[in-house]
Amino acid sequence: MPGHIEAIGIFLVLLPGFSCAFLVQHIVVRPKQTELDKVVEALLLSFILYLVTSPFFHYSLPLRWTATTQQHFTTYEFQLSWPYIFWLFLGAVLLALLYGANVNHDWLLKLLRKCKITEKTARSSIWNDAFQDIKNTYVLVGLEDGRSVIGYLRYYSDEQEDASLLLEDAAWLDRDGEQQPIQGPGILLTKAAGIQSVSFLDAVATDSPEQLPEGS
Repeated sequence: MPGHIEAIGIFLVLLPGFSCAFLVQHIVVRPKQTELDKVVEALLLSFILYLVTSPFFHYSLPLRWTATTQQHFTTYEFQLSWPYIFWLFLGAVLLALLYGANVNHDWLLKLLRKCKITEKTARSSIWNDAFQDIKNTYVLVGLEDGRSVIGYLRYYSDEQEDASLLLEDAAWLDRDGEQQPIQGPGILLTKAAGIQSVSFLDAVATDSPEQLPEGS
């Protein structure tokens, strides 16, 4: 069989794992991967997908090819198993969602940390650890120029290097601890604002930053 035909066959066989890895890349934030890391991950995901689905299809592959020779010319024909491909596609989506949820919620490594096997988390930095584990809270943000702003944390950047926050129900704090409410839905603090610290405040029953304890 010509080499390019075999290459196409190998590509189609490995496509579910690469599709799964592609979906994972778009739903998780984690340390940067090298190209080798991405290929190895896709191969492992392909192995898992075939390990789960192949018993239901007599341990076969989702495609096969036949060779037909006529008048000294050989033609090759691909035959695809569409039910098999459908279940591989569905499995790739489900595996990507499960894998992504595991990374985002740190399920596996949290269990391993409890067993004293590792101290690592699945997230890319302590920035992600803090904002993903501490939810639904007001924060006090100290800026590089000495100013402070308080507000309800709505969004945060994926990458620590970007260091951007969107605060709702926000107010500036002056040096005396007095709050100056920001009119409007909120304030976007970008990297240019120079975030120096983020204090996570205790939850309080309030709908307005004016009702927060002064100097919190």
